[in-house]
Amino acid sequence: MHFFQNLNIQSRLLLFVIGPVFALSCTLLLFDFKAQLQREEDKLGQHALTTAKFLSAVVHDQSALHDRPYIERLLKASQLEREPYLSLMIANAEQHPLARLGASFAVSDTLPQQDTMVMQQATHDVTMVRVFTTEPKHALLGFVFVAIDKAALIEDHRQAFIRNVGYITLALMICAILVYWVSRSISQPIREMTSALKRFVVGEQPVGQVRNSLPEIKSLQTTINEISREMQHVEADMRHRIQDAQAQLRYQARHDALTGLVNRQELERRLQQALEDVKQHRANHVFCYMDLDQFRVINDTCGHLAGDEMLRQISMILSQRIRAEDTFARLGGDEFGLLLSYCQVEKAIEIAAQLRQMVEAFRFMHEDRLFQTGISIGVVEITPDLKDVGQITRHADAACYVAKDNGRNQIHLFHSEDDVLLKRHVEMEWVSRINEAIEHNDFVLYCQGIFPLQQKDLPPFYEILIRKRDEHGGIIPPAEFLPSAERYHLMTKIDRWVIQHAFMALQPLFKAQPASAQPFIVSINLSGMSLGDASLLPYIKNCFTTYQIPPGHVCFEVTETSAIINIDNTIKLINELKQMGVRFMLDDFGSGMSSFSYLKHLPVDFLKMDGAYVRDITSSKVDLAMAKAIQSVAQSMEIKTIAEYVEDQATLDCLKEMGVAYAQGFYLNKPMPLNDVLSRHGAASQQQSANISQTTIETDISA
Repeated sequence: MHFFQNLNIQSRLLLFVIGPVFALSCTLLLFDFKAQLQREEDKLGQHALTTAKFLSAVVHDQSALHDRPYIERLLKASQLEREPYLSLMIANAEQHPLARLGASFAVSDTLPQQDTMVMQQATHDVTMVRVFTTEPKHALLGFVFVAIDKAALIEDHRQAFIRNVGYITLALMICAILVYWVSRSISQPIREMTSALKRFVVGEQPVGQVRNSLPEIKSLQTTINEISREMQHVEADMRHRIQDAQAQLRYQARHDALTGLVNRQELERRLQQALEDVKQHRANHVFCYMDLDQFRVINDTCGHLAGDEMLRQISMILSQRIRAEDTFARLGGDEFGLLLSYCQVEKAIEIAAQLRQMVEAFRFMHEDRLFQTGISIGVVEITPDLKDVGQITRHADAACYVAKDNGRNQIHLFHSEDDVLLKRHVEMEWVSRINEAIEHNDFVLYCQGIFPLQQKDLPPFYEILIRKRDEHGGIIPPAEFLPSAERYHLMTKIDRWVIQHAFMALQPLFKAQPASAQPFIVSINLSGMSLGDASLLPYIKNCFTTYQIPPGHVCFEVTETSAIINIDNTIKLINELKQMGVRFMLDDFGSGMSSFSYLKHLPVDFLKMDGAYVRDITSSKVDLAMAKAIQSVAQSMEIKTIAEYVEDQATLDCLKEMGVAYAQGFYLNKPMPLNDVLSRHGAASQQQSANISQTTIETDISA
């Protein structure tokens, strides 16, 4: 079957037309040969018998038998010479030949007794007839033998058979030539069309018209040509589409989808080219790293769509100032990069200043609300001593960070000896140290008391503060590592570590003391990043269940800015946990985008004034007025106020006179290890002391 499938049209026609015809013809010829041979033998046998009987009948006596001339005339009268395959012999009674006609043949010495019979021999069939006298009756005179030469007969018929086979073969060869011509008239156009289609597929040439007179082939050619022409149109259209798609993919691979600016990957590629140009040809190139100031406030308060629209508008505005040879890219979020090609540093600072002024003058309108922002720009000159693109971007990022530290909306040129940048480098190193501290529990919890100013019977407050142990066992304050944690998005991990370990520290206290033990409140600070984490609420609920801490003893503290930025998540978190009995405190109220309208949407129990107002409350009328305004609003909303950074008695007396509920500061007490404070509180609870100084403990992660 596999052999047949590999045959072409010509081979199949020759195999299945000529082959069977040839075999059938030879078979029929063979059967005809045998039939003719048998008929010839039968005919000759009958003629031989007739001749033998005729001769036996005309010989009547001994004299006639020995009359040779007479016998020869009888033989000639038999006309056997016309039969090339018959031989005749007359013999006497002793079987001695008297006369012979034709080829000689042998006769057996022992003859049967029958008067007439046919004897079969290898090469001859011999017909024997006995000759008798009439008087005396039936006296044996001799024998008449007529033999058929079978070998000669067969040989002659075999030669005729071979000739016939040759004629058939010749006829079939002529037929094969005709079949080949007919099949070629079919297969050759198909092969030509196939070859043309292959050339068309590889794009060498279009499919042409193949010469052929068969209507079916012409119809097939017409159809294929129509298909090929349509394929040419489709191919051309597809080629244009592929080219457009490739161009679009190349564009998308190199540009930002939101703003249409060059993306980070393409900028880094061009930075690499610029660095090579600087090293090989001493060219002047400058890179600027730009970060919008407080963009997240707009993005989170107005929504991501508004933030995206603002980014698009700023990108369009800044692109107007970019030179044709420069590369302006969006690096992600609100960060942009600008490669100034063949530009001196002084000119780069001038261009950066123009860009900063353009952003500063920009006003973004959204839903009848007007927003203004700034931009911090870090500038770095690309020099031959820079190792790679990563070092360029790190220096520019560090310079931008310095610009933000200097008050935002600033431009800072990178200097290798800049002390502030060394601080930035240290902050970057803190990332791995913070992760290791979380993994190996190298953080420790401290606490600081918050004292009641109006009612001495209020429950004690404990404020939890986080510290870190160094490799020598010393204590590192939070100001050393929290800025890095905030910048590199590690605050969520730290918040969860504090919650878990604070609950672990509280658990023995609740297991040891009776239900009537002295009440107290612990406050745990939550960062803005944690407030935006949807999984924080189930985590807190799970901690309450795991450590069996009564919710009424826990207060969570959130800053004003982080609460407003994550207003929806914050309100949901407060409502869910307040249903369990948890309390909430709003920290640093008045330090950021303070708006009393937000306060009525936040169902907090405590309001902590920003320390900037409290610290100078006795010397600044403005700070005093602000503090009184906050106290008045909180009092009208039945929210207890807490004043932090109390550092002298005069400040404490002023707060008491204003009606502030709690005070906190180094003047009242300093932070202590949490376990020590809880141990003292546990001992005091067992003694049921009535005069316990009320202290507040709160997780001030920013302290």
